[in-house]
Amino acid sequence: MKSLSELLTLLRNRRTLFALGGIVLLVIFADLYVGRQQEAIIKEKEARIKRLEEQAFRMVSVDIRDITETGRIAETGRYEAILRVDNVGDEPVYLSHPHVKAYIQTGTISWTEVPVEDKAGEKQEQIYKIEQGTLLFRKILTVVRNLPYNRYLIPKYMHVRFYITLFVLPESGFKEEEVVERKSDTYIYLKPYWIAEREIAHAIDFGQTKVPIYMPISAFRNWNQAR
Repeated sequence: MKSLSELLTLLRNRRTLFALGGIVLLVIFADLYVGRQQEAIIKEKEARIKRLEEQAFRMVSVDIRDITETGRIAETGRYEAILRVDNVGDEPVYLSHPHVKAYIQTGTISWTEVPVEDKAGEKQEQIYKIEQGTLLFRKILTVVRNLPYNRYLIPKYMHVRFYITLFVLPESGFKEEEVVERKSDTYIYLKPYWIAEREIAHAIDFGQTKVPIYMPISAFRNWNQAR
């Protein structure tokens, strides 16, 4: 028969084993719980990103609405371009301030960047909420006089590419890895301010239409087909 001391030692060992087993089981269950929680967080984050991507590429439309010559353009070379951002969906979208770059085609495949800046006095927000409707942003495009450019398709007109970048983000604002970048290319034809309208009208017959400052590519195609 075992002595009392041996029985007490055996009992203590069993209690230790049970305690260790309980700790192990607790760690396993805690690990499983944390794993499931992390998996749920990841899936929720992926769903939010997917929703933002849908907003960025299906609900948001970005384009150049208009371009006009500013005062004293002969001296400054400055045009005012109006950037239009539309929400074509049925729920609000949250956007960052759009950043715009502009390039003029100066060769067969070469482009030269020209300065673009926000119009002075334009109010800028860190985040814009756009319901169903439109936001307008005014940008100043500066072109040096007599810039050598490629007469692409339309005599006298410059072929201009606008490269527009903005971020679509959740209502709560900027969060790490929870924004979607939206990039857009828009191409237009722009009248050089140093060329007289009568010279352009001699090269292109616009009929009764006034010589335009700019033309979207689609507008020129429609006009060309109509003729």
